[in-house]
Amino acid sequence: MIEPSAVRSLVQSWLAQRGADAGDQVTIVRAEVIRPGRPGLLDVVAEVGSRLAHVVIGLRSVGDEAHFLRPSDECTLGLLDDEVGLAVCTDALCDAHLAPLTLATLRGVEPRTGSVLVRRDDEDTMVLDCADRGDLMVFHWIKEDPRPEVDMMMALERAGFNHVAAPLVRWVWEGRDLGVVQEPLADRASGWALALTSLRDLYASGNEPEEAGGDFGQEAFALGTMAARLHLALDRAFDRRPEAVADWIAEGEKVIAEADPSLLEAPGVSDLMASLRQADVRLPVIRTHGDLHLGRTDRTDQGWVISDCAPGGVLPGEAVPGGRSPLGDVADLLWSLHQASEAAATERDPAGRLGLTGLGQAWEARNRRALVTGYLGTPGILGLTGPDREMVRNLIAFFELTRSVRPR
Repeated sequence: MIEPSAVRSLVQSWLAQRGADAGDQVTIVRAEVIRPGRPGLLDVVAEVGSRLAHVVIGLRSVGDEAHFLRPSDECTLGLLDDEVGLAVCTDALCDAHLAPLTLATLRGVEPRTGSVLVRRDDEDTMVLDCADRGDLMVFHWIKEDPRPEVDMMMALERAGFNHVAAPLVRWVWEGRDLGVVQEPLADRASGWALALTSLRDLYASGNEPEEAGGDFGQEAFALGTMAARLHLALDRAFDRRPEAVADWIAEGEKVIAEADPSLLEAPGVSDLMASLRQADVRLPVIRTHGDLHLGRTDRTDQGWVISDCAPGGVLPGEAVPGGRSPLGDVADLLWSLHQASEAAATERDPAGRLGLTGLGQAWEARNRRALVTGYLGTPGILGLTGPDREMVRNLIAFFELTRSVRPR
């Protein structure tokens, strides 16, 4: 029998280490041993104020030397006395030995040694790359309803979309998502990192983008193709409905006016909006990714994949998944290309990016063109975007303008 007060103190230590408010009343809702013995694992759900925290606690024998994934971290939580005896407790997801043990336990396989990399660790989610054993995603805070990004991941798998790491285990408690184990992806590099590598080579050489050793053109084309396949799969997985293009423009104009009305006065914007507003056209809206940028993609030996399904179709300002034109995701990717160009130029010349503007613009133009060509050349996608190429280009431009005023 585990004493709740002892577990409560461990959760309080975890909250303090993560910079969360540990002053709220902590009530242990669930404390389940998911791997007995030493080393062992204790899965805890605790009520912290109005929220439910999720903590995976590692149980080590006294005297064991713990090694953490990031040497600067201190992830020891305290001591716990259970039927096995006294245990030194750690945050299992930060423990170099117990993190892969957590993944193996969820998969029901024998644990194997190997490298573990932290791919993401923020207030809400931790994602661990356990090499050929798979990826482990764990949510620090539990939501009442299933996670939209996990629902999307599962739906894409059922729809036959093979550009996402297949979910192997959906870890749930009382219908709420605790985490996911995904299949391993070999030799991957993030889309953001690849774009920066290409830009660094370009800025160093001063050549045309297609002549630089790190030309991104073919990758941008393939990325556009993958994005189109994503939308075709989402169209199969979820409902679609038609909406008037003029309504999209009215909604987007309101967003821009509230955030930065000067953008509406920029050259060409008024004509762009007038053209779209006057179009008596209804086009499909579907559940899209919702925030598809380079940082949510990986390039593997098998091609491009979606590495992060968040926000799972939840659009800015909304709490549940909604629908929009798939061209909104395309605009997000194009906006991300611009952000990469800016970031690489600032990195090379923080003072003023002297002489780099033209190179960056040429890189963007080449790769924007390649991405959109790959996207629109995918069989079946015109059924979602409409066949009018000029309208498609105008919509992408307007959606990208709207994306520019959203928080990064």
